[in-house]
Amino acid sequence: MTVPPWSARRWGAMPEPGWPERDWVAEWMTLDGDTWYARLDPEGCPGLPPIVMVHGLVVSGAYFRPVATYLDHRYRLFIPDLPGFGRSSAVRVWSLPELAAGLARWMVAHELGAAVLVANSLGCQIATLLAATRPELVAGLVLVAPTMDPSAGGPIGMMVRGAMDIPRERQSLWRIWIPDLLRCGPWRGLVTLARGWRDDQEGRLPDVAAPALVVGGERDPIAPPPWIERMAGDMPRARAVILPGSPHAMNYSRPRELARVIDTAVSGYVGV
Repeated sequence: MTVPPWSARRWGAMPEPGWPERDWVAEWMTLDGDTWYARLDPEGCPGLPPIVMVHGLVVSGAYFRPVATYLDHRYRLFIPDLPGFGRSSAVRVWSLPELAAGLARWMVAHELGAAVLVANSLGCQIATLLAATRPELVAGLVLVAPTMDPSAGGPIGMMVRGAMDIPRERQSLWRIWIPDLLRCGPWRGLVTLARGWRDDQEGRLPDVAAPALVVGGERDPIAPPPWIERMAGDMPRARAVILPGSPHAMNYSRPRELARVIDTAVSGYVGV
């Protein structure tokens, strides 16, 4: 008898507003002692790769809802909160390699096989870590506003850029940001930011064999267009695209435009 990698698992109605109940369910899975919360819509086309969405620093997967609503008619979507963020639990602060390894175990537990990872901000660093270490799990990448741009000068510079981005986003994003910050706590956020800055993402990009699309926003001060072009150039099968007028969290503030880009990228990955 095969023992599942999780010790407890349950499903229920979405505790967050705005997710269509006919399509989405909430899942709580205890994996290696920590409870992962996720939003699932497994009813898309089985002939297309599943999409796993990976959130950024401090926030949770809740801010993917706008872009997910443009994709859930076609794709199977899986949006977890990483341990210690959103509605997922973790006693200690996980390192980026631990978050990538944990996400890999979570994907294996869901029998996802080769998936397309759609990540935003710091989530892109976790996605490239997973793609470099577990390539069999990754059919392709869509890296949306990836961190960390070296020209920011350090974590303080990244925080300054983050402050510059706030007025460029849809202000309703505060209703997600503030509860998510309170859940994870400032200490976890600062430690993870510092670790993200020290992460040698550029050093592993040549080892990312999966096809990738690096998406930048024209008005994004955190991941500006020159950094987007540079990052795409460091990967063997990547290209860059810049969305006009888009800020950093374009999955929330420019969801229709980003959904079109994701759909085009996935179609290219599977040749349809």
